[in-house]
Amino acid sequence: MRHIIGVLGFRKFCARWVPRMLSDEMKAERVRISRELLERFEKEGEDFLKKIIIGDETYVHHYDPEKKRQSMEYRHEESPQPKKFKTQASPGKVMLTAFWNSELVVLADFLEKETTINSQRYIKTLTALKR
Repeated sequence: MRHIIGVLGFRKFCARWVPRMLSDEMKAERVRISRELLERFEKEGEDFLKKIIIGDETYVHHYDPEKKRQSMEYRHEESPQPKKFKTQASPGKVMLTAFWNSELVVLADFLEKETTINSQRYIKTLTALKR
């Protein structure tokens, strides 16, 4: 090990993480689309940006968020103290798909159980957005 580092001058490097490997054609297509969008922005200005809708999905965990302090209530001093039982947070979660523009959330859609997010699902969701 000392010879590799000291004599040969080698060092360990970690690979840089990238989301996905893009081919030259994919990179060229992204550059073409970026230029096209830039041209549209130069012609239409801020109005063009307002037309852009972005979407993303995330898991949302559902549970009863009420804390002991949130359940406080006014009572007479002689009244028995109310009880708050601890509950286990629900292990359930649901997929939320949200779409928004530069001003507001346009659509929030919860995915049904046992449903996969794929191109057909996006088409169905975006079709609902047009209505």
